[in-house]
Amino acid sequence: MSRIFIKALLSIVLCISLSVIAASLLLLGLRDSAAIVAASLAVIASLASAWTGQRVLELQEDAQQPYPYPSIDVTSRYRFMQLRVTNFGGSVARDINLRWDNSLLNYKGDPVAFSKQEGAPDIAVLLPGQSVTTPIGTDIQILGERTDLNYSGSVEFKTASGKFKKHPFHLSAEQYRHTLAYDEEQLKTHYQLQQIPKELKTLRNEIKRFGKR
Repeated sequence: MSRIFIKALLSIVLCISLSVIAASLLLLGLRDSAAIVAASLAVIASLASAWTGQRVLELQEDAQQPYPYPSIDVTSRYRFMQLRVTNFGGSVARDINLRWDNSLLNYKGDPVAFSKQEGAPDIAVLLPGQSVTTPIGTDIQILGERTDLNYSGSVEFKTASGKFKKHPFHLSAEQYRHTLAYDEEQLKTHYQLQQIPKELKTLRNEIKRFGKR
């Protein structure tokens, strides 16, 4: 049964119980209608418990639904911005497409896209908790050149059973204009460590060049 039908049924039973209480009080009086009122109140208490149980069940069902959502990621790679889509739901999301109200452009000025194949979805499959990224550009370039970094649109996808779903999204990078993108030095340290092999190669070539003189 659908959620709407169950809630409608519980509401009807509640209205009937309240009507029975009101009618018995009016027709029989408080003394003679005590048993009827007590029984009706017991029904109402059961309805309250059933309503709470139904709400808990709905929350559990919602948690199991796929929920892909995009974000702008500036903390995973040093001085580089990415568009990240993460499935925050509890089941698989398939054939995911981002429909933009205002296109997010990459460093080349092209719309950011996960797939360049004509007719293919942006993202084929995302497992629960899984995320994928695609490049936008360096944070200095994007934050320095763009006057507006607020974006919106909708995420379209299918559940594991093939049911079509859609929900709106809003994302922004404005908060990174005047704040620290990195609250630790770990990313910068890793970046600098990655430069060591290149510097060693340059040093080795210089030594070889001087050795030939």
